[in-house]
Amino acid sequence: MNYTYLVSLYILLCALFVCGSLKALNPYRLSWELRLQEPSSGPYTKEDAAPVQELWLTQNLDHFEAGDNRTWQMRYFRNAKYHEPQGPMYIFLGGEWTITPGLLSTGLTHDMAVENAGILFYTEHRYYGQSWPFENNNLTVKNLKYLSLHQALADVAHFIRYQKAQSADLTHSKVILIGGSYSGSMAAWMTHLYPELVTAVWASSAPLLAKADFYEYMQRVENTLTQSYGSNCTRRLERGLEHLVDLFNGNKTRDLLRRLNVCPNFNASDSLDRIAFFSGINNYFAWITQSYSTYLPQLCETLLSQHSSDAESLLTFLELLYTLDQRWNAYYCQDFSYNSMLQLYNESSDHSSGSRAWFYQTCSQFGWFTTTGSGAINTTSGHSTFGSEVSLWYFEQLCRDAFGPEQSPATLALGIAQMNSEFGGHDFDQSLRYRHVLFTHGELDPWRVLGCEQGRQALVIPGYSHVEDLASINVQDSVPMNLAKLRVMSFLRRHTEVI
Repeated sequence: MNYTYLVSLYILLCALFVCGSLKALNPYRLSWELRLQEPSSGPYTKEDAAPVQELWLTQNLDHFEAGDNRTWQMRYFRNAKYHEPQGPMYIFLGGEWTITPGLLSTGLTHDMAVENAGILFYTEHRYYGQSWPFENNNLTVKNLKYLSLHQALADVAHFIRYQKAQSADLTHSKVILIGGSYSGSMAAWMTHLYPELVTAVWASSAPLLAKADFYEYMQRVENTLTQSYGSNCTRRLERGLEHLVDLFNGNKTRDLLRRLNVCPNFNASDSLDRIAFFSGINNYFAWITQSYSTYLPQLCETLLSQHSSDAESLLTFLELLYTLDQRWNAYYCQDFSYNSMLQLYNESSDHSSGSRAWFYQTCSQFGWFTTTGSGAINTTSGHSTFGSEVSLWYFEQLCRDAFGPEQSPATLALGIAQMNSEFGGHDFDQSLRYRHVLFTHGELDPWRVLGCEQGRQALVIPGYSHVEDLASINVQDSVPMNLAKLRVMSFLRRHTEVI
């Protein structure tokens, strides 16, 4: 795929996702929605998905308040095509996305169920997809208090107990949990809170350390760009961003805003508008690196092919990205303002995207804010490709504006401290904690710095990025990828064998 096609795809997706009004487009929405997509286990057909049933389970709204009898309906999928009595239960945990039948129709988890006569389940996380605890998908702060990791893990625990109690064929079944990204973290954390329910876990691309100032993320994006193409790409990107900073500092943004077709409400002198602009640009490169790493060479080639100075090349690149079809310019503009970013997290935001729900979780328990402040200086290169424009206080302000003054930095700091104290962060002895968990990470994945990368039960796969190891073994994949999948199957097979 050449880069011109990738840009065309970006514009097309922009039209499909955000162009409800041609007057003002939100350039931030697409990156959010694509980063919250369901992990893929590969292509599948309607015939493949035919055995998958959509079912519903009654869950308590609050698992920890004895006097609260309110309930809601959680959606899940089941594929019992290959199951024999007491065969293992393979449960893929849903995360911050809408679940579809794909992960039960194809991929490595599906293959293991076929091999071991297992039954497949796929749970949907509360507040995502169609699993909404409140009518009309109400996302007020009062209702969001029931969106927490511990409530979600209690949902999974109830799910496992219910399935075993309802079917005599599952009473003695081993339980294998699988998850990717945040849901991989959930799967690992289940072994800490509910060890009696879980036999073994495969956690793909799972962050374990809660952290507010996640400056390492953009460092890893820089490293991946350099590894994929070379320092010429990151150097040109760095100088291009420095040029944009100089334009803002010198109050010389008029031509920049015109060329990017920025809406008139954008105020280059406003610190929040300015940070939102640079955060949006960073998010674009992060989105490509995390989810479409195979396209990085084409991206760098396009950036380097601009017959202009380093300072001008990025501006030309962004002009290509945001104004590919000049015929649209009379009908729309790009709203790069802070309010456009904040709009993604408002109560009236598009519920199907999951942006408000996920941002609430990060503001209350996880952090994981991708900053480029002073801490983002790359210790290897001694500089930062993505500059220092995006500070932690910007995300703290977003949290307060989206969820009220009680969602303060102190509140988040307490939530993070509790998370890391309870679950160990990524500083733990695996002989004592997570003994039955196998962690896999893509070498190019910016998230792996927060996960478990060391030890016999941690695999780092060269040349791959975020949650790219869920598909079946394939001769077109690299040898290290297929060896990693064989290790996953062997690890889980040992735990499902009858002793």
